[in-house]
Amino acid sequence: MKIGLLVIATGKYTQFIPPLFKSVQKHFMNGHEVNIFVFTDGKIPENDTIKRVEQEHLGWPHATLKRYHVFDNNKDVLSEMDYLFYCDADMKFVADIGEEILPEKDSNGLVGTEHPGFHGGRRGTYETRKESTAYVTPNEGVIYCAGGFNGGTSEAFLRMSKTIKERVDKDLEKNIIAIWHDESQMNRYFIDNHPKILNPSYCYPESWSIPFEKKLLALDKNHSEIRV
Repeated sequence: MKIGLLVIATGKYTQFIPPLFKSVQKHFMNGHEVNIFVFTDGKIPENDTIKRVEQEHLGWPHATLKRYHVFDNNKDVLSEMDYLFYCDADMKFVADIGEEILPEKDSNGLVGTEHPGFHGGRRGTYETRKESTAYVTPNEGVIYCAGGFNGGTSEAFLRMSKTIKERVDKDLEKNIIAIWHDESQMNRYFIDNHPKILNPSYCYPESWSIPFEKKLLALDKNHSEIRV
Protein backbone atom coordinates (compact mmCIF):
# COMPACT_ATOMS: atom_id res chain seq x y z
CA MET A 1 0.00 0.00 0.00
CA LYS A 2 1.46 3.33 -1.12
CA ILE A 3 0.50 6.40 0.86
CA GLY A 4 1.28 9.95 -0.17
CA LEU A 5 1.52 12.60 2.54
CA LEU A 6 1.11 16.05 1.00
CA VAL A 7 2.69 19.10 2.61
CA ILE A 8 2.81 22.66 1.29
CA ALA A 9 5.64 24.67 2.83
CA THR A 10 6.45 27.94 1.12
CA GLY A 11 7.74 31.20 2.51
CA LYS A 12 8.31 31.07 6.27
CA TYR A 13 6.44 27.78 6.62
CA THR A 14 9.62 25.94 5.60
CA GLN A 15 10.81 26.28 9.23
CA PHE A 16 8.30 23.62 10.28
CA ILE A 17 9.53 20.95 7.88
CA PRO A 18 12.38 19.34 9.92
CA PRO A 19 10.28 18.53 13.03
CA LEU A 20 7.37 17.40 10.87
CA PHE A 21 9.60 15.00 8.91
CA LYS A 22 10.99 13.52 12.09
CA SER A 23 7.54 12.94 13.56
CA VAL A 24 6.17 11.43 10.34
CA GLN A 25 8.99 8.91 10.18
CA LYS A 26 8.34 7.90 13.78
CA HIS A 27 4.54 7.81 13.91
CA PHE A 28 2.81 7.86 10.51
CA MET A 29 1.68 4.63 8.85
CA ASN A 30 4.53 2.45 10.05
CA GLY A 31 4.85 -0.71 7.97
CA HIS A 32 3.56 0.91 4.80
CA GLU A 33 5.29 2.73 1.96
CA VAL A 34 4.98 6.43 2.78
CA ASN A 35 5.99 9.06 0.26
CA ILE A 36 6.15 12.66 1.50
CA PHE A 37 5.47 15.17 -1.25
CA VAL A 38 6.66 18.62 -0.22
CA PHE A 39 5.55 21.52 -2.38
CA THR A 40 7.99 24.28 -1.59
CA ASP A 41 10.11 27.18 -2.76
CA GLY A 42 12.79 26.31 -0.23
CA LYS A 43 15.55 23.75 0.09
CA ILE A 44 14.79 20.48 1.85
CA PRO A 45 16.61 17.15 2.15
CA GLU A 46 15.43 14.69 -0.50
CA ASN A 47 15.64 10.90 -0.51
CA ASP A 48 13.58 7.88 -1.60
CA THR A 49 10.83 8.93 0.82
CA ILE A 50 10.85 12.72 0.55
CA LYS A 51 9.93 14.18 -2.83
CA ARG A 52 10.46 17.92 -3.39
CA VAL A 53 8.11 19.63 -5.84
CA GLU A 54 8.83 23.24 -6.80
CA GLN A 55 6.03 25.57 -5.74
CA GLU A 56 6.12 29.35 -5.75
CA HIS A 57 4.99 31.20 -2.64
CA LEU A 58 1.56 32.67 -3.41
CA GLY A 59 1.25 34.79 -0.28
CA TRP A 60 -1.78 35.19 1.94
CA PRO A 61 -4.55 34.17 1.35
CA HIS A 62 -3.80 32.48 -1.98
CA ALA A 63 -1.26 30.08 -0.45
CA THR A 64 -4.16 28.39 1.35
CA LEU A 65 -7.00 29.32 -1.01
CA LYS A 66 -5.28 27.60 -3.93
CA ARG A 67 -4.08 24.57 -2.02
CA TYR A 68 -6.13 22.18 -4.12
CA HIS A 69 -4.84 23.82 -7.29
CA VAL A 70 -1.41 22.52 -6.30
CA PHE A 71 -2.68 18.97 -5.94
CA ASP A 72 -4.69 19.02 -9.16
CA ASN A 73 -1.71 20.45 -11.04
CA ASN A 74 0.36 17.46 -9.88
CA LYS A 75 -2.32 14.79 -10.29
CA ASP A 76 -0.23 12.65 -12.64
CA VAL A 77 2.40 11.81 -10.02
CA LEU A 78 -0.02 11.81 -7.08
CA SER A 79 -2.37 9.35 -8.79
CA GLU A 80 0.36 6.71 -8.47
CA MET A 81 -0.40 6.52 -4.73
CA ASP A 82 -3.15 4.34 -3.28
CA TYR A 83 -4.07 6.93 -0.65
CA LEU A 84 -3.37 10.64 -0.27
CA PHE A 85 -3.44 12.65 2.93
CA TYR A 86 -2.86 16.38 3.26
CA CYS A 87 -1.24 17.71 6.44
CA ASP A 88 -0.50 21.34 7.33
CA ALA A 89 3.22 22.04 7.48
CA ASP A 90 2.95 23.43 11.02
CA MET A 91 1.84 20.15 12.56
CA LYS A 92 3.57 17.37 14.47
CA PHE A 93 2.68 13.69 14.91
CA VAL A 94 2.97 12.72 18.58
CA ALA A 95 1.34 9.26 18.59
CA ASP A 96 1.19 6.35 16.18
CA ILE A 97 -1.33 6.79 13.37
CA GLY A 98 -2.18 3.82 11.19
CA GLU A 99 -4.89 2.21 9.12
CA GLU A 100 -7.64 3.50 11.39
CA ILE A 101 -7.61 6.74 9.38
CA LEU A 102 -8.30 5.08 6.04
CA PRO A 103 -11.71 5.68 4.41
CA GLU A 104 -14.51 3.16 4.74
CA LYS A 105 -16.84 1.74 2.10
CA ASP A 106 -19.63 4.21 2.88
CA SER A 107 -17.42 7.34 3.06
CA ASN A 108 -17.04 8.16 -0.64
CA GLY A 109 -13.34 7.36 -0.38
CA LEU A 110 -12.76 10.48 1.73
CA VAL A 111 -11.56 11.33 5.24
CA GLY A 112 -12.04 14.57 7.17
CA THR A 113 -11.19 15.70 10.69
CA GLU A 114 -13.68 17.30 13.06
CA HIS A 115 -12.61 20.87 13.82
CA PRO A 116 -11.45 21.09 17.47
CA GLY A 117 -13.19 24.42 17.89
CA PHE A 118 -16.59 23.03 16.95
CA HIS A 119 -16.71 19.54 18.48
CA GLY A 120 -19.74 18.50 20.42
CA GLY A 121 -22.33 19.64 17.91
CA ARG A 122 -21.40 23.33 17.68
CA ARG A 123 -22.10 24.76 14.24
CA GLY A 124 -19.03 25.70 12.28
CA THR A 125 -18.43 28.95 10.41
CA TYR A 126 -19.56 27.88 6.96
CA GLU A 127 -19.65 30.24 4.00
CA THR A 128 -23.00 32.10 4.16
CA ARG A 129 -22.91 34.20 0.97
CA LYS A 130 -25.14 32.72 -1.69
CA GLU A 131 -22.87 34.14 -4.39
CA SER A 132 -20.05 31.78 -3.39
CA THR A 133 -19.69 28.22 -4.65
CA ALA A 134 -18.88 27.30 -1.03
CA TYR A 135 -22.28 28.51 0.22
CA VAL A 136 -23.92 26.34 2.88
CA THR A 137 -27.59 26.86 3.72
CA PRO A 138 -28.71 27.19 7.37
CA ASN A 139 -30.23 23.70 7.13
CA GLU A 140 -27.03 22.05 5.92
CA GLY A 141 -23.89 21.05 7.72
CA VAL A 142 -23.54 18.75 10.73
CA ILE A 143 -19.88 18.24 11.58
CA TYR A 144 -17.54 21.06 10.58
CA CYS A 145 -14.12 19.80 9.48
CA ALA A 146 -10.71 21.38 9.92
CA GLY A 147 -8.58 21.99 6.85
CA GLY A 148 -5.36 20.85 8.52
CA PHE A 149 -5.66 17.08 7.95
CA ASN A 150 -7.77 15.30 5.36
CA GLY A 151 -7.41 12.69 2.67
CA GLY A 152 -8.76 9.55 1.09
CA THR A 153 -8.14 7.25 -1.81
CA SER A 154 -6.05 8.95 -4.46
CA GLU A 155 -8.97 8.82 -6.89
CA ALA A 156 -11.45 10.41 -4.48
CA PHE A 157 -9.00 13.00 -3.16
CA LEU A 158 -7.94 14.13 -6.63
CA ARG A 159 -11.57 14.28 -7.73
CA MET A 160 -12.23 16.60 -4.78
CA SER A 161 -9.13 18.65 -5.61
CA LYS A 162 -10.28 19.20 -9.19
CA THR A 163 -13.77 20.26 -8.10
CA ILE A 164 -12.51 22.66 -5.42
CA LYS A 165 -10.01 24.18 -7.86
CA GLU A 166 -12.81 24.85 -10.35
CA ARG A 167 -15.07 26.33 -7.67
CA VAL A 168 -12.35 28.62 -6.31
CA ASP A 169 -11.61 29.87 -9.82
CA LYS A 170 -15.30 30.49 -10.42
CA ASP A 171 -15.51 32.52 -7.20
CA LEU A 172 -12.40 34.52 -8.08
CA GLU A 173 -13.98 35.49 -11.38
CA LYS A 174 -16.63 37.22 -9.26
CA ASN A 175 -14.05 38.65 -6.80
CA ILE A 176 -15.24 36.29 -4.07
CA ILE A 177 -13.04 34.42 -1.60
CA ALA A 178 -14.84 32.01 0.73
CA ILE A 179 -14.64 32.97 4.39
CA TRP A 180 -12.12 30.27 5.36
CA HIS A 181 -10.67 29.76 1.89
CA ASP A 182 -9.94 26.09 1.07
CA GLU A 183 -11.50 24.93 4.35
CA SER A 184 -14.85 26.47 3.38
CA GLN A 185 -14.72 24.78 0.00
CA MET A 186 -13.75 21.46 1.54
CA ASN A 187 -16.69 21.58 3.96
CA ARG A 188 -19.09 22.35 1.10
CA TYR A 189 -17.70 19.33 -0.76
CA PHE A 190 -17.98 17.10 2.32
CA ILE A 191 -21.65 18.00 2.74
CA ASP A 192 -22.30 16.66 -0.75
CA ASN A 193 -19.84 13.75 -0.45
CA HIS A 194 -19.94 12.53 3.16
CA PRO A 195 -16.47 11.46 4.37
CA LYS A 196 -15.31 9.35 7.24
CA ILE A 197 -14.73 11.86 10.02
CA LEU A 198 -11.86 11.56 12.47
CA ASN A 199 -12.13 13.16 15.90
CA PRO A 200 -10.07 16.24 16.89
CA SER A 201 -7.18 14.03 18.04
CA TYR A 202 -5.92 14.46 14.48
CA CYS A 203 -5.89 18.26 14.59
CA TYR A 204 -5.25 19.01 18.26
CA PRO A 205 -4.17 22.61 18.99
CA GLU A 206 -0.89 22.42 20.88
CA SER A 207 -1.84 24.63 23.84
CA TRP A 208 -5.50 23.56 24.15
CA SER A 209 -7.06 21.12 26.56
CA ILE A 210 -9.91 19.16 24.98
CA PRO A 211 -11.21 15.65 25.81
CA PHE A 212 -9.32 13.80 23.09
CA GLU A 213 -6.01 11.96 22.82
CA LYS A 214 -3.20 14.01 21.32
CA LYS A 215 -2.15 12.36 18.07
CA LEU A 216 -1.49 15.14 15.57
CA LEU A 217 -0.70 18.56 17.01
CA ALA A 218 -1.40 21.87 15.32
CA LEU A 219 1.61 23.80 16.60
CA ASP A 220 1.32 27.20 18.22
CA LYS A 221 2.65 30.03 16.05
CA ASN A 222 2.42 33.75 15.37
CA HIS A 223 0.18 33.96 12.32
CA SER A 224 1.04 37.58 11.58
CA GLU A 225 4.73 36.72 11.29
CA ILE A 226 4.46 33.77 8.91
CA ARG A 227 1.40 34.66 6.82
CA VAL A 228 3.09 37.07 4.43
